[in-house]
Amino acid sequence: MKELLAVSWEMPPLTGPRATQVARTMVALADVGWRSRTVCFGPRSTRYQQDGDVSVEQASQGRATLIPVRSPEEWLGFRVLWRLAPALKHFPDEKRVWIPGALRAARRALATRPADVVVTFAQPWSDHLIGLRLKRQHGLPWVAHFSDPWVDSPYQRQGSMIARRASAWERSIVEEADRVVFVNTYTRDRVMAKYPDAWHSKCAVVPQGHDGVVQAGAASARLGAPIRIVYTGRFYDGLRTPDAFLRALATAHHEQSLANRISVTFVGAAMDSYSVLADRLGVSQLVTFTGRVSPRAALQEAASANVLLVIDSAATDGPSLFLPSKLIDYLPLRRPIIGVTPAQGPTGDLLRELNYPVINPGDEAGLATLLRTLGANPAHLALSPRHDSVASRYHIAKTTAQFAAVLDDACAGR
Repeated sequence: MKELLAVSWEMPPLTGPRATQVARTMVALADVGWRSRTVCFGPRSTRYQQDGDVSVEQASQGRATLIPVRSPEEWLGFRVLWRLAPALKHFPDEKRVWIPGALRAARRALATRPADVVVTFAQPWSDHLIGLRLKRQHGLPWVAHFSDPWVDSPYQRQGSMIARRASAWERSIVEEADRVVFVNTYTRDRVMAKYPDAWHSKCAVVPQGHDGVVQAGAASARLGAPIRIVYTGRFYDGLRTPDAFLRALATAHHEQSLANRISVTFVGAAMDSYSVLADRLGVSQLVTFTGRVSPRAALQEAASANVLLVIDSAATDGPSLFLPSKLIDYLPLRRPIIGVTPAQGPTGDLLRELNYPVINPGDEAGLATLLRTLGANPAHLALSPRHDSVASRYHIAKTTAQFAAVLDDACAGR
């Protein structure tokens, strides 16, 4: 088998989207001729949500293994420092303190068993700085997986000095990596517009993938009124929020009561401020905020919905750049999906292909109309006839085959 050394701060037992996506890919790579080792963060505290039932080693039959590394970010001293001087967290992120330990672990791994290629997964962006140093020291083919945009992201809110430093880091990474991977063409085009045309040939677009698994007992939507709308995932104050959706829900509800017609569940952490807003708008009886739950429980909530909801309200200069992994995870659940997202962008493109509603976050009137219609006629939004064929394109086996081709190409270029 060909040998891969990966660097991904977030891996199981952590449960974030990056951990889920990279773990799926490492397991699936084992089926197409790649044996992998992944240098990752090894949590020692209970500050991070974890799932002890997830085992990359077992799922891959030992062909994918983890190399956990402790990180000083868990030390009280660093947490106090970041609270006192928060700007230090953006050089390029608070995970930078794990770079020395991760580098040592990666170098030991290479000395023990050479690799054909190194892959680094962001975020955090610190992972790419590790790849940059390994590339310069060992000269191995290096694939930098960006997923989201870095300096072009509307979520990057730093001062000019930090922005300049991030731009310099990003340029070095794109220049020195043998291949650069994005998850959609919009992000690729926005990031690469800054760089020489000669660098564009090293880019590949590989979407995120779902594993097609629906939890036993959670495969059927609850029938009858009220129609249940579910959102899973986190929000970001001032950027990605449910505010427009809640205001539209309030507008529809006050025009004609949606009680016992629509219920909405938001699954995720840090929802207190949105719960307050729902109460102020007079729709608290229609909306439930569960707080943080395990990935398995979130999947069960989503699978029991009648309609799923994806929200991307981040303001951008042009199209949205994001294709949330939660949207990909929704696909095997076979539910219609409402997208509150800019019309231009990968999320809007995918939902339009499925003929599901795409409503701009600024179009609260249009969203209120849709909710009012759903309340009166739950059958208004049905599963697309194309749903299964479109969802099959995003199965992890297919996306990993595309990624494996990028790895093979990087090795051939060596």
